[in-house]
Amino acid sequence: MAKRTTPLDLSEYPIADSSRLAYVNSLEGLDTWLKGKPINDESLAEYIGYIFKQGLSPSFAKTVLSAVRWRFLSKDKPDPRGRRCRSALQNFRRQGIGRGRGQVDGLTWERADLLADLATQENNLYGFRDAAVIAVMSDALLRVSEAAAIDLDHVDFGVEDVDGGTLYIPRSKTDQMGKGATLYIRPQTLEYIRTWIDNAGITEGPLFCRIKRTFMKALPNTRINHYNIRYMLRVRAKQAGIKGRISGHSCRVGSAQSLASRQATLVEMQQVGRWASPEMPAHYAQKFTANQSVVARLRPAR
Repeated sequence: MAKRTTPLDLSEYPIADSSRLAYVNSLEGLDTWLKGKPINDESLAEYIGYIFKQGLSPSFAKTVLSAVRWRFLSKDKPDPRGRRCRSALQNFRRQGIGRGRGQVDGLTWERADLLADLATQENNLYGFRDAAVIAVMSDALLRVSEAAAIDLDHVDFGVEDVDGGTLYIPRSKTDQMGKGATLYIRPQTLEYIRTWIDNAGITEGPLFCRIKRTFMKALPNTRINHYNIRYMLRVRAKQAGIKGRISGHSCRVGSAQSLASRQATLVEMQQVGRWASPEMPAHYAQKFTANQSVVARLRPAR
């Protein structure tokens, strides 16, 4: 039986599910360390110092402070963060440069096409599904949660697949109010999708379902999750001989890099990737935009 939504549920401070999970995990660590001490500016600054000594990254410290803000706002209490913890975070960032796993390696359009082609060549349900997932994520710069949430009726195949089709995303990390977005997908991607749904017998509901390995049979209406997609991308990249840190974000990063290498503007990248600001696409594409800078264009070679 579906969980009943109560007025209390609807009054909660709005936040993406992925952020909620990260905040809950961060707050568990903080609460354990506090051992009953109150959360205030001083204790938060001390905790920032503690996790710095543990070798954690500045991004982790920032997540902790954001989680604290979320907890207090959710309870209509004043934000306990103040000058001390802000200074602690600033010093953490200055002295913790280089910590963390860093940016994931991107699956550019060429790499994504290679992975999809190799998957299709297996000529089985896993290959057909994985090829469609990779192609859709690459075309539409999808997050893993968005790819897992696609339903068949979100795909518009257009007219005979000649000019490509569209994919409707009802909700995303940066669209918590559900305004939705319509994104372009290529004819080749539509072909991957058709091959998958024809062989899997998908007629409605989730576009990408699970597969029973024993009988190599699709299980309609059993939606894959973000863990399945992350694992699949790592496996497919390894099979293709692609090294580096591959994650569920690699298609999104790689497509941004491919757009930058073809001289797409930051505004165009921000729009198609549905980023709240141009900061993230600029970060992902910085290696590709360096040779397009004003110095590269105007300073003559010797």
